[in-house]
Amino acid sequence: MRRHALTSGDTTSQNALDVTLRHICQGGIYDHLGGGFARYSVDAHWLVPHFEKMLYDNAQLIGLLARHWLSGPDDLFRIRIEETVAWTIREMLTAEGAFAASYDADSEGEEGKFYVWSADEIERLLSPESAFTFKTIYDVTQPGNFDGHNILNRLNHPNMLSPTIEANLKAARHTLFEHRQIRTRPGCDDTVLADWNGLMIGALAEASLLLAKPAWSAIAANAFEAVMSLLWHDGSLHRNRPVATWARRR
Repeated sequence: MRRHALTSGDTTSQNALDVTLRHICQGGIYDHLGGGFARYSVDAHWLVPHFEKMLYDNAQLIGLLARHWLSGPDDLFRIRIEETVAWTIREMLTAEGAFAASYDADSEGEEGKFYVWSADEIERLLSPESAFTFKTIYDVTQPGNFDGHNILNRLNHPNMLSPTIEANLKAARHTLFEHRQIRTRPGCDDTVLADWNGLMIGALAEASLLLAKPAWSAIAANAFEAVMSLLWHDGSLHRNRPVATWARRR
């Protein structure tokens, strides 16, 4: 769609791309507290994700968002790129400097349990004023928006609000993120895959250039070196590590 819009000048395609990416960035498919995108949405509104996070999805979205941001800079897309890169660096880097494959959808035997919230939890953690604003913007209700729980999303408020409101929401997200850290985390598949790493390395290098973030390029270069060290054997690049050299991160 983006290529068609650029080559044809078709504004309808460009607008459709913008609306789609805005809903992906503001929907429940995006982790509004920790950054990163879930594997896919199971509904037509981008609200309910399959909560698994995959390296290759996030790599492709980082690259696409960076190119889209360049064509018409928008703080929403820049912020989502920065948050998703931060999640990638924080959660997906292996000890060797390459990237892990994925995070599971479930924890404690329940899909999405790590990510969903009740209105009561948010009211306990935030001040009354902050809780009211947060619940309004992020679609949090007492009955919930998904099976009695709340998937945080901004589908009803897709555009950026005033700097003051956004700063207050950021502080509230940080409080909730810190509390979420004590929950039982989904499992991490730390398999290093050459092709998925290649996608993320390319995305970080491209986003580094377009958004003037040289540190991202350095991380991409280190990941490339790690992949070559781990996966180059007998004169060829293997898709993953030989079984004898697998090392699971604890």
